[in-house]
Amino acid sequence: MTARKTTRLHRLTRSEAATAPKLRVQEQATADVIATSLEEDIVLGRRHPRERLIEQDLCDRFNTHRGDVRLALFELEKKGIVERIPNRGAIVRDLTPREVMEIYAVREELEVMAVRILSFPVPAARLAQLEKIQEQHGAAIDREDMLAVFYANLNFHQTLFEFCGNTCLIETIKNLEQRVYGIRFYANAFPEALKQARRDHLDMIKALRAARRDELIKLTRQHLRPSPQAYIRAYERRFGASIGNR
Repeated sequence: MTARKTTRLHRLTRSEAATAPKLRVQEQATADVIATSLEEDIVLGRRHPRERLIEQDLCDRFNTHRGDVRLALFELEKKGIVERIPNRGAIVRDLTPREVMEIYAVREELEVMAVRILSFPVPAARLAQLEKIQEQHGAAIDREDMLAVFYANLNFHQTLFEFCGNTCLIETIKNLEQRVYGIRFYANAFPEALKQARRDHLDMIKALRAARRDELIKLTRQHLRPSPQAYIRAYERRFGASIGNR
């Protein structure tokens, strides 16, 4: 009997070992879907700072279990988009105006560094790639598809900064960019801000083509300002300046 039990246990362990990787992949895939959907909700202003993310509601929405939801929230917490508070659960992270200003001050210097060290002339094929992305960005603005605007804008800047060739710098810029996904909605709500972003992108491409580095640096600084300014105005209207600046 002992031998049979041992054999049976051995077979069960081998079976579990064989299926475990598939289960982990399936869980990760579901968690990725949940994380992306929540990220998009935040970017589009469907969810706001301090809003609770209730696990059971998310389980019902995505027809899944709490393990998937918790994994998704963990990934968003690592990006700095979600905050998990002991005994309260997860909320959309509440960035104060001071935190936003600090993040953007660092972003500005890092992004300026990226355009300062990129090599001229930029190959024609890479400029053509950037132009194609900007065409997608402009088309998304024209049809008022805010999610497509967000992804095209993200793609434009990531492609531009890749020109510098410094992997560490590129990844650091990307990480800081993720932390402020939640404030994009506030500037994108204004048509003039979107039009200015399109003009900035086109001017950046012209500066790259003409190898005008000083102009590109100026445009990089200028391009970052509308999003934090719009967010801070909205934040202080909602929560008050004294709370926001602590």
